[in-house]
Amino acid sequence: MCGAGAIGGVLGGQLAKAGFEVILIDQLPEHVKAINTHGLQLKGVHGNHTLNIPAVLQASEIDFRPDDVIFLAVKSFHCEAAVAELRRATTLELPIFCAQNGVANEGVAARYFQNVNGVMVLIGAKRLVPGEVVHTGNGPVGVGSYPAGLSQVANSVAAALDQTDLPVYTTKHICRAKWNKMLINLNNATLGLTGLASQEAWAHHETRFWIADVWEEGVRVLQAASIAYEGPPGMGSVVDRIRELRDTCMAPDMPLDDELQGRASLWQDLYHRRGEVEATYLNGEIVRLGCQHGVPTPYNSLLLELIEAMAVAREFPGKYTIQQLRERLRD
Repeated sequence: MCGAGAIGGVLGGQLAKAGFEVILIDQLPEHVKAINTHGLQLKGVHGNHTLNIPAVLQASEIDFRPDDVIFLAVKSFHCEAAVAELRRATTLELPIFCAQNGVANEGVAARYFQNVNGVMVLIGAKRLVPGEVVHTGNGPVGVGSYPAGLSQVANSVAAALDQTDLPVYTTKHICRAKWNKMLINLNNATLGLTGLASQEAWAHHETRFWIADVWEEGVRVLQAASIAYEGPPGMGSVVDRIRELRDTCMAPDMPLDDELQGRASLWQDLYHRRGEVEATYLNGEIVRLGCQHGVPTPYNSLLLELIEAMAVAREFPGKYTIQQLRERLRD
């Protein structure tokens, strides 16, 4: 598992809990040290577990085997460096499974490895302290081969994931699934800017309408670009979510335990004061496509501008209210 943060930690922890041999790779020394000293602490919707999983700082510390599978769970801005390091660490043509946000990572991996697959991860997860990940929402995980199809190894990995607590499905159209997930992730910036947990955002009428507006802008862009997207089986696409958000009768359950509150990936980027965020690979993708196809993107342009400025300034989440974002949009 290359990347042992929120998503990589939960995926790796779930696989280890199901009995699979897992090695975690992460660049944060304090995180790796805590895992090796005390075990990975996997908490959340499926209980609390201490898992003795070896963790290393570099791929070169691993003696890769022919039957290994590599999951990529690093941030998109670290993907190129991570895949290049993996390529230097082994001459084996191991299957790569990209479990990241955005739609660019599979293409990056394909420049280094031949057998590339995608994983659409719609779970909620966070890593706020070293050695610990919290599984905050049990959404579906989709697996398919890149750019399309369903290889034998993709089926095998899906079968392995199906032995965990995660709801898993396979798809021959993984790119469509990841475009739909990217649309959903456009509001990661909203949650970072406002500081709201995902459950809080869905509970506020004003915030729900803003989220729907952001998503609708993304949908218009993909339609103009003739890019197909689809949601997990039985859940519908982001268009169905937009209709739900417009329903003023919604009253989602708020978790009694603060630990289970969902925190978006860009919220976590700001919280850790990393100096950069993934917004270029999410909102930036919509802004770029909008420019190419003549579709205005005021919502995503504003979100991209503000959250990148906060990241550079190393500001904590929660600088803006939805009302302030509306006012900035009108300026």
